[in-house]
Amino acid sequence: MKIFTRCTLLIVMILLLCTQAGIAQDIKRSDKPNVILILTDDQGYMDVGFNGCKDIPTPNIDRIANGGVRFTNGYVTYSVCGPSRAGIMTGRYQDRFGFGRNPLLAPNDTAMGLPSTEETLATVLKRSDYTSLALGKWHLGAHKSQYPLKRGFDEFFGFLSGGHQYFPEQWTLRDLSEVRKQFDGYRTRLMKDNGRVDEKEYLTDALSREAVSFIEKEADNPFFIYLAYNAPHGPLQATEKYLSRFKHIEDKKRRTYAAMVSSVDDGVGLVLDKLEELEIDDNTIVFFLSDNGGPEKHNASDNGPLRDGKSSLYEGGIHVPFAMQWPGRIPAGQVFENPVISLDIFATAVEYAGATPKNNLDGVNLVPYLTGENSGKPHQQLFWRKYDGGDYAMRGGDHKLVKYQSDVDEVYNLKKDISEEKVLKLNDRNHYAEMKSAYQKWESELMDPVFLGLMQDKQYTKENPNRYKVISEYKVDNLEPKVPEGYKLLWSDEFNTVGKPNPEYWSYENGFVRNHELQWYQSDNANIKEGALVIEGRREQVKNTNYKKDSKNWRHNWEFAEYTSSCIKTKDKFSFQYGIMEVRARIDTSMGMWPAIWTLGVENRWPSNGEVDQLEYYRFEGEAKILANACWAGENMKPVWDSEKIPFKNFIAKEHDWVDKFHVWKMDWTKDYIRLYLDDVLLNEIDLSKTINADGTNPFHQPQYILLNLALGSNGGDPTNTTFPRKYEVDYVRVYQKK
Repeated sequence: MKIFTRCTLLIVMILLLCTQAGIAQDIKRSDKPNVILILTDDQGYMDVGFNGCKDIPTPNIDRIANGGVRFTNGYVTYSVCGPSRAGIMTGRYQDRFGFGRNPLLAPNDTAMGLPSTEETLATVLKRSDYTSLALGKWHLGAHKSQYPLKRGFDEFFGFLSGGHQYFPEQWTLRDLSEVRKQFDGYRTRLMKDNGRVDEKEYLTDALSREAVSFIEKEADNPFFIYLAYNAPHGPLQATEKYLSRFKHIEDKKRRTYAAMVSSVDDGVGLVLDKLEELEIDDNTIVFFLSDNGGPEKHNASDNGPLRDGKSSLYEGGIHVPFAMQWPGRIPAGQVFENPVISLDIFATAVEYAGATPKNNLDGVNLVPYLTGENSGKPHQQLFWRKYDGGDYAMRGGDHKLVKYQSDVDEVYNLKKDISEEKVLKLNDRNHYAEMKSAYQKWESELMDPVFLGLMQDKQYTKENPNRYKVISEYKVDNLEPKVPEGYKLLWSDEFNTVGKPNPEYWSYENGFVRNHELQWYQSDNANIKEGALVIEGRREQVKNTNYKKDSKNWRHNWEFAEYTSSCIKTKDKFSFQYGIMEVRARIDTSMGMWPAIWTLGVENRWPSNGEVDQLEYYRFEGEAKILANACWAGENMKPVWDSEKIPFKNFIAKEHDWVDKFHVWKMDWTKDYIRLYLDDVLLNEIDLSKTINADGTNPFHQPQYILLNLALGSNGGDPTNTTFPRKYEVDYVRVYQKK
């Protein structure tokens, strides 16, 4: 009886603990719902089942509307892609920060895109420990400073331009350096985080796959997915898998368009299925909408009763299919008639994430209106502006004021006339003066566009003749040095000749030199080829000319070297004190490699002369790392290090083709500090007030000379199973000093 009681008690306790753990997990999850924003491109209002589409089944997209709410008056903030997305991503009317035009593909222009003053939804959610993924079309800037990972996202898979080819065989441009005109961006390889990948799958399917994979990976943590499908934006391209579903549609354009929408619907189904499988659907807010109305003539979309389409300020341009679900919070099967706008997505998400944006939002939290907590209308007024045409619109209640491609204002009653066929009189009964005054007040708060847009393509190119002169990350840089403001170019070697390094600049180390490394240094392994210094590591046996059989010095008692390489240096030829030193290089990260960019002081012996390592790549405690160091002399000449060791996997995680690219290592050196950067990211800052040798001298207040080398073995690891030869390529070395 006692045994039974104890067993029963134990079982009860276990069940209680499990229940409490489950409750704790539910509480944790309910605090921060996941957010998934599914955005299609150029999809017509009537091209979803929940809005009455008959010829294109969208059962999975309809699941969102059926499981939550269908917004019959759902709007976006602009009638073309870029500005609409800027509004969605910031929760603010894009004209407040000068994003009043569709941005061009301009990879050299930091202003062509989302200004740094604006926070993205991903940035704000990160403050509440969300992990965020951007998928598909970005279109918010193509400069490196505008990349998704620079704007709050943790991961990115997609493309930067305003559209893209759908079939992998058409992605023939390696990166933006091969772009020569605006729409070449459609043919670039896809990006994975900050790098490029060789994708093999149909674009829409690849985006859906990545969304599902991310959900699986992040299911136990709050996450945000911005799933920005390119479909059904042109070009009209679909695989036979989807085309075969619509053989009954005679019009070829409509048939292909339908296939593209169907591929999106399949992807939405995969996402929803994964949420349900992982039992996190109740804790996930899912939004679905199009970025603007359908361009009916161009892609055979259907805006139904709405007037006009993409680019227009009539309903067909800004009134879009819009649905939302949150099974754990919003009752299913709702139809919401009051106007809502894409700005509300941001406001809703941050409310339940417990995150506070720094900028004032124009959207509102929709949930209280959907649960009955708030019986009012989310918006009394909504606004639109097209700066270049002097066009505008605003909706107040059932009435809409619009001036589009006309010199006169028009007023419509959308409740009675959604097709905007009957122009009403411009009088108080139709709220004309009230609406015009409200619009003018709103307009007074706006900025003019801060960049030229797609409609000014030729003008922009004329004013920016170097628009597409982008350094390929995979090739040497043939452009003139870009001197930092306030500096002059003191010294450089561009390695643009052919043959050996310039003997007026460089000398060579010879033989076995340091660290019990395996290579024999010799001049033969350093050569200039195709605009770069190539230091070659080879597996070849070389007789040690300093061999002494009974010597206790490893440099002498090794009879042979089994490897060769090179180290070149500017000692006694060039040195500098303070300034900026930039080296662009592509390093070999194979087992056994130890490439380095470093400097040494011209006076005293090591380490009292001071050493700065802009780059060292080797294995520290068995793990490959990139190091940024400085060293000086402590008591008894023991080296004192200020060292940062960053796991190499961190770089590969965000740039999967990192090893295929050239990178820029930079030292910014003043009398007070040395800052070491990799691709403009600060790796280490050395405070020179602390770099005092034991004898009281500061080694970094004297000139230093430059060394470039590829060591083998020792800290680089065992190269026995590495294939040779290996290459360490240096594109240039540049030293700048203040004017």
